Amino acid sequence: MSTEGSAQAKAKRIVPRYPFEARFKIQIERPEGLLETEGWARDLSESGVGAFVAAPIRSGESATLRIPFGNGHQLIIPATVVGIVGTQYGFQFTALSAEQRDEIRRVVEGKKAIAYPPVST
Repeated sequence: MSTEGSAQAKAKRIVPRYPFEARFKIQIERPEGLLETEGWARDLSESGVGAFVAAPIRSGESATLRIPFGNGHQLIIPATVVGIVGTQYGFQFTALSAEQRDEIRRVVEGKKAIAYPPVST
């Protein structure tokens, strides 16, 4: 195993991510105007969400996410784009209230955490 592989194997997430699927709205303020698009969430944690997004978004951009949690209820969360691999984006929440954190905990309760680093087959 390479040194890089060893370092990756020892890496841990601050909080676990859980499977979560939902279409959600993304808004990004840009000098040329507001970008409004949709994402398809694949995983969720108390620190962020991983999603596929068809529109090009830049690393470091600030976004407002509107994530539905069922029964017409949605969380509106400010986030920053922190990772991009093709059309897969990582959003880190930048301001999460205690109530929003509790809501996320309820949504992922009972789900098995996603292995990190991801296990390849």
